[in-house]
Amino acid sequence: MNIKRGQIYLVALDPVVGKEISKTRPVVIVSNNKNNEFSATVTILPVTSKNLQNIYPFEVLLPKGTGKLPKVSKVKTDQIRTLDKSRIVKLIGTIGKKEMSKIEKATKIHLALP
Repeated sequence: MNIKRGQIYLVALDPVVGKEISKTRPVVIVSNNKNNEFSATVTILPVTSKNLQNIYPFEVLLPKGTGKLPKVSKVKTDQIRTLDKSRIVKLIGTIGKKEMSKIEKATKIHLALP
């Protein structure tokens, strides 16, 4: 599997605990490509099409069609996770540099990085 940073995959997130995002859903790969090539795990940010009325500074709105997403959605940088690659179901698409830049900025806000 040739997983790349910025790709959107459908992954199985269950089982989860508490308020973690669950179900099989789209995620954005945010781990670097060397990790993605050699590690058994990838770092992801979940994508949801729920609660779009509030977009917080640590979330990124993605218009319908971005990375072949079927609905307007948002990336939740406050739910960053590292997953085993066996949870990956299929590739959906790839987001552009503009969206990836927004995701990086929102992740820095969430993690209080300069």
